[in-house]
Amino acid sequence: MNLDWNHQQHELRARYAHIGSIVRECATAATEDAPFNYEGWKRVSEEGFWRLSVPEQYGGLNGTWWDFAAALEGLASTVADLGFLLSIIAHVGCIRVLLEHGSESQKLRYLPDFLELGIGATAITEEGGGSDVARIRTRATRHSHGYRITGKKTHITNAPITTTFVLVGRIPELGAHDITLFLLSSSMKGIVVGPDEKMFGNNSSPTGDITLRDVEIDDTHILGAKGNGLEILYNTIALDRLLYGLIAAPYITPYLDEALAFIHHRHAFKKELAEHEYVQQKIVDIKMMSEVSRYMSYAALNKLITGDREASALCSMAKLLGTEGMVTAVLHLMQLFGHSGYMEGQITQLTRDVLGTRIAGGTSDIQRINIFNRMHD
Repeated sequence: MNLDWNHQQHELRARYAHIGSIVRECATAATEDAPFNYEGWKRVSEEGFWRLSVPEQYGGLNGTWWDFAAALEGLASTVADLGFLLSIIAHVGCIRVLLEHGSESQKLRYLPDFLELGIGATAITEEGGGSDVARIRTRATRHSHGYRITGKKTHITNAPITTTFVLVGRIPELGAHDITLFLLSSSMKGIVVGPDEKMFGNNSSPTGDITLRDVEIDDTHILGAKGNGLEILYNTIALDRLLYGLIAAPYITPYLDEALAFIHHRHAFKKELAEHEYVQQKIVDIKMMSEVSRYMSYAALNKLITGDREASALCSMAKLLGTEGMVTAVLHLMQLFGHSGYMEGQITQLTRDVLGTRIAGGTSDIQRINIFNRMHD
């Protein structure tokens, strides 16, 4: 199992750490009304980020998912925008599902958009159902030339800005096993996206609704086999989950470095904060969280790309450890910085953003349920 980067991957991490700092500077062009960092997305795309794990025959760089993971770690270490990273995770999930389950014609048709300036989304959740796939009501009904899809998806990451998305719906005529995935372009007649939802944090990652009103499709829009959507979906969201865990360590580390400098500079009770055991404990907790989530994510990625039956559980573990660990870390950071940490600024924004990761991509409770269920397989 690959538990550390090879020379090429170290170079990728360093290269994309530099690009992440450029993306951070690009964010100044975003506004309150249009908070998404389009300039940063353009720069990431131009640097071949999406192409790293894509075969050369489809316009990729013929690398591996380990290459992509190394690059994502580098980006996460400097970009200082958790919302931007969440949009990246949503997008790359579309690339992987297309590579794994798309037909040759679908890959040729949709990959160019995903690899250039397009923005992907995976539309699963619906009103009243949340992450409960069994309650999905979006359906495709047959007509003379194919199907018509009707339904509404809610709280979808990247929905207001998506160009092409994966939709989870039903084909009722199939009977009990009718969950099916569809590949759709947001420009298709009958599709309405957005507007942006106003969130507590991560506003740089637009979320919103996708409404479908009698959208006409044919079999070329069906991803994988009809009725096999659940199996494909679970494989897709497994990657999303481990990537949440993967970004935890590099994203938190710069804040940990600031905290370390602060506790050596600040004094209390006639000695440096760093000399107090309760301060040391918080610093160590943050470091432990970072490394545990990093290596659990590596293990999950290895299981996923080798098709191991334990992959789903480990991917949920990676997300659970990473996101819950980040929540603990930001609360520690706020206490370490004291009053200045509680004032509106870097730490309070970090807290708002990190709290959202306990919900996005499947709540922490959903991850626990999945881990428990996999223990009975």
